[in-house]
Amino acid sequence: MKNDQGNIREFKRSNTGRKSDSKSNTQKNASAKDRLFDEFNKKRAGHEVSKMIWISAGILGFILLVSVFFIVSRAIFKGKEYIGATEVSSVEFFISTGSKVQRFKNNFIVYNSDGIKCVNNKGEQIWNEAFQMQKPLVDISGDIVAVADYNGGTIYIMDDKTVLGKIDTGMPIRKFKASASGYIMAILDGTSNTPIYVYDTSGKEMLFFNTTMKGYGYPLEIAISDNGVLGAVSYLNVDKGSFFSSVGFYNFGEVGQNYQDSLMSSYIYQSALVPEINFSGSNKAVAVADNRLMFYSGDQLPQSAGDILLSDKILSFHEDEKYAVLFFDSDKSEHRYRAEIYDYDAKLKDTMYFDIEYNDMFIDGDRIVLYNNEEVLIHIIGGKDKFVGNLEGGILTLIPTSSPKRFIQVTPSYIKTIEFN
Repeated sequence: MKNDQGNIREFKRSNTGRKSDSKSNTQKNASAKDRLFDEFNKKRAGHEVSKMIWISAGILGFILLVSVFFIVSRAIFKGKEYIGATEVSSVEFFISTGSKVQRFKNNFIVYNSDGIKCVNNKGEQIWNEAFQMQKPLVDISGDIVAVADYNGGTIYIMDDKTVLGKIDTGMPIRKFKASASGYIMAILDGTSNTPIYVYDTSGKEMLFFNTTMKGYGYPLEIAISDNGVLGAVSYLNVDKGSFFSSVGFYNFGEVGQNYQDSLMSSYIYQSALVPEINFSGSNKAVAVADNRLMFYSGDQLPQSAGDILLSDKILSFHEDEKYAVLFFDSDKSEHRYRAEIYDYDAKLKDTMYFDIEYNDMFIDGDRIVLYNNEEVLIHIIGGKDKFVGNLEGGILTLIPTSSPKRFIQVTPSYIKTIEFN
């Protein structure tokens, strides 16, 4: 029995030893597998990193290729001159004699003493508003168009989709300006003063302040920022046979409530008239006097951002959210007219010379388009003229499209899509 027990004991010891060996082998195998697995992961990680590097390099290469293509294409586009224009499509559309046509976003408006309507490039009417006016005046800002009769008492407000409403002022209207957010600023004719009101699109009076010749001067021009927070007024003042103009900036928001009449800042210009002032967006403005061009900036309290003194007589002035353009008689014998293009940092960006008589113009990105009833001039700011020539069928207005080569040409009888080539 002892031998049996001893054998059993030896068997158990022997069995335990085998288990230890098995466990040791298993651990060795596991350790080997772990090493192989780690090596595999390292190789896979290296492969993934290498793959990511190649993918990143490919993406960067693609971006670089697209950028180069864009730069080259832009350079080619700027350098290429158009030799003519072809008609892509046309829609019959008659505009009555005496009606005025004006661009309005991608559409156009037609108005006369009987009403105003908005039409798209297919000749489809978007909206129509009937009225009776002696001298309808129109102001467009962004998506908003406003129309009123000089000395009338009603201002109609529309956007590019529908008629929004009307404002009954109760007093004769002298001037009005629309903001891109739908607010309307108007100079009215009071009995003993000249009140200036600000309305929302529903016709609600947001605020008003009275002006008098003795206190402020006579308001020549007004402007309102895109967000409706800031307003500007150009005043003419006469004192003992001499005159001067002042430009006042108003804050119609909470900040302005801490200032008398919401007047934030004022600038005086001796022996000068300031008949034009406009906002660019919500924090920049430009005004033009008969002897200078003035820039202002500020979200709440606009301040002077630069003056350009002028010695030549200004023929006309145009601006958009990026540029201000002054037109003069040419200072070169080989051309009739000259235009100076400034940015809102008061820096001269380009001077262009041309000869066509223009009825209208617009700034589209980095190009200026001038036209009359027959002729068109397309000029690249900082570059050269891309096209100077005639378009068949007459021109009431031109509307740029998403393609730089294509325009909508509205004639007395057709709405054409044309492409320059």
